[in-house]
Amino acid sequence: MLTTQPNSPGIGLAKLIGLTNLHKEKLFNHYLAPIGVSSAQFKVLVAIHYYEMSSPVDISKYLNIDAGSMTRMVDRLVKKSFIEKQPNPEDKRGVLLNLSATGESLLEQCIVTIEGHVAPQLLGDLSTQEVEQLSALLMRLLPTTEV
Repeated sequence: MLTTQPNSPGIGLAKLIGLTNLHKEKLFNHYLAPIGVSSAQFKVLVAIHYYEMSSPVDISKYLNIDAGSMTRMVDRLVKKSFIEKQPNPEDKRGVLLNLSATGESLLEQCIVTIEGHVAPQLLGDLSTQEVEQLSALLMRLLPTTEV
C-alpha cells in the first residue's frame, strides 16, 4: 500500500495541466452549447478546416478519439449539415470530410464566441507578456512533432 503523497514537480505540473484542460473543456461546452456544437465537435471542425485533415482516421488519431466515437461524431456532424462526406477515391472503404457552407459559418461563430467569452476566462488576469511566456514554456514541453 502506498503511504506517501507524490510531491514530484512533474506530478504537480501534470495535475495543473489536467485541471486547466478540464476547465477549458467546461468553458468550451458551456459557451458552444447555445450554438449547437460540443467542444469535441468543434475540434473536429477545426481539424478539417485549419489543419486540412479530411480523413476520419487522421482526425481520430490527432484528437485521440477511438474509431467508433469518430464514426458517431461524423454521423452527427453530417446530420447537422456541418460537414460533408465523400467517397475516398484512393480507398474504396474510406471517406473524405470537408466543411459545408453551414459548417464554415458555424466555425466562424465558434471562434468569435471562444475569443469573446472563453479566452478571457481562461486567461484570467494574465498580462500579454505572461500569456506569451506561458505559451513558450508549454511549447517547450511538447515534442516538436505535436506543435
